[in-house]
Amino acid sequence: MLRPLVVPLLLCLAAVAQERPKVLFLSHSAGFVHPVVKRPTSETLALAEERLRDLGKGKYAVTPSQDAASLTPDMLADYGAVVFMTTGEVPLPQATRDALFRRLRAGGGLVGIHCATDTYYKVSTWADMIGGVFAGHPWTQRVRLRVEQPAHSIAAPFAKDPEIDEEIYQFKNFRRAPLDVVLSLDLASVDASKGQRTDGDYALAWTRAWGAGRVFYTALGHGPSAWNDPRFLAHLENGIDWALDPRAKPPRGLPSGAVAAVPGNGPRRTWELRSLHFDAEIHLDYVKPPPKADGKPRRYGRLRLGPKTTILLADDEDGPTGSGSHAAIDGVRAPDEAVSIRGRASETIDIAWNARRVRATGIVKSPARISVWHNGIPVHRNVEVDDASTTPTLELDDDVPAPRAFWGIGRASSQ
Repeated sequence: MLRPLVVPLLLCLAAVAQERPKVLFLSHSAGFVHPVVKRPTSETLALAEERLRDLGKGKYAVTPSQDAASLTPDMLADYGAVVFMTTGEVPLPQATRDALFRRLRAGGGLVGIHCATDTYYKVSTWADMIGGVFAGHPWTQRVRLRVEQPAHSIAAPFAKDPEIDEEIYQFKNFRRAPLDVVLSLDLASVDASKGQRTDGDYALAWTRAWGAGRVFYTALGHGPSAWNDPRFLAHLENGIDWALDPRAKPPRGLPSGAVAAVPGNGPRRTWELRSLHFDAEIHLDYVKPPPKADGKPRRYGRLRLGPKTTILLADDEDGPTGSGSHAAIDGVRAPDEAVSIRGRASETIDIAWNARRVRATGIVKSPARISVWHNGIPVHRNVEVDDASTTPTLELDDDVPAPRAFWGIGRASSQ
């Protein structure tokens, strides 16, 4: 009597399987070959490939590849996320690489494991997107992780037991803005003098927005001990889940050491960030107002960094038109490109403020400079501004919702 149900059930299961997202795992080694991605034979998967395929069972289909040169733009179109554990100048064809970058920015997911930051030294977009560039591994030993966001699913596997045997990377071209760091190195667990970062910031795992897409990177995963560690596997699995979810955004809770904005006292509708000293990182998550009835673009707010430095908020999703457009430095410089996301209500702006340096004689050694990321994309890089210090103030029109998040972190120095 159950036989008539078999065919519909099989069709249902087939439909579910067909709807599962696809994940491409690229472990092409154009430089150093990590043992965990070395295939024992041409017919056998590497340890990392086996583990990643096991993680996807029942949720997503994993396609392992170690032949970057064979990948085409059409092949990439099927994948919801691409996982890189690669080294060197990976021979991904130019058209395929460009298609990958476009797809990620339009809403795809990217996961980088360990040596993904030891990849594409000649491709600036990759360094911008992944968040840092490999600059050595000072420590290969048992270390203790700082779980910066214990409630984050990606960090949670290490919340109760943060010690791990690992090869620890340090990075250049790294700064926390606009990343959302979830794990970092506890320097008390190592000989800190071996590291090269003057700020002592050894972040190890983070998420970030890249336009409408999502990037997750973890520096963990060097050797077999990690790939046989349930905590690392859960960390990686949760990161892939996050990268696959088009609704996912970096949680961006108030980080340790951050100062939250307070309402201003003036006649205008404002929020102020006080007590930021010297260098600073500033994060704004804001909601765009609905279009005006007449459909004409307008400026609806501004983020004042100093008396002479203002970032504009404006209705112009169709592209920058000059120094008065959205994310422009008012009257000074247009953004490098337009990265507003059509149809999305909330967007982000992240700013790195490098303070003016003054010699003991009072002579200015170097002016203040800012870098700005709009929805995770760099739109101003190290732009000189004529302000001595920053007290960021957000001004919004009356019909614009209050910011979802507005905070800053003062830094004693920058790198």
